Amino acid sequence: MSYSGLTVLYDGSCPLCSREIAYYQKLQAREPLLFIDVSNSLQALPDGINRCDALKRFHLVGPNDQVWQGARAFLRLWRALPGWRFLGYLGAIPPLPWLMEAVYRLILPIRPKLARLFSKASKV
Repeated sequence: MSYSGLTVLYDGSCPLCSREIAYYQKLQAREPLLFIDVSNSLQALPDGINRCDALKRFHLVGPNDQVWQGARAFLRLWRALPGWRFLGYLGAIPPLPWLMEAVYRLILPIRPKLARLFSKASKV
C-alpha cells in the first residue's frame, strides 16, 4: 500500500478516537490525508504495520513509509492541520515530545474506561 500523503491509523471502535478523527477529517489539511480505521479487519494496512500494534497506539505513516507513533504521531499530524500547526511545531521542541509521550502512555491504559465514560455521556 503506497500513498503520497499521510496515512492516519486510528481505532474506530473507540468513541474518543472516532470523535477526534471525525473532527480532523472536517479540516482542510495542507497535505493529503488518508484515514484508516484499524478496527475494521477488512481494511488493508500499510506495509510493516501490525493491526494489533495499531489498535494499541496511534500511528501515522508518511509518503516514504516513515512511521510515527504515539505523541510524535499527533505532533506530525497537527502540523498538517489548520489551527493545530502551532501546537505541532511547538510540541516538537525538547523536552515537550518526551513529556507528551509520557502523558500519552499514562492515558493509554485508561483509554477503555474513558471511552465508556464518553460513550455514556454522549447518550445523555
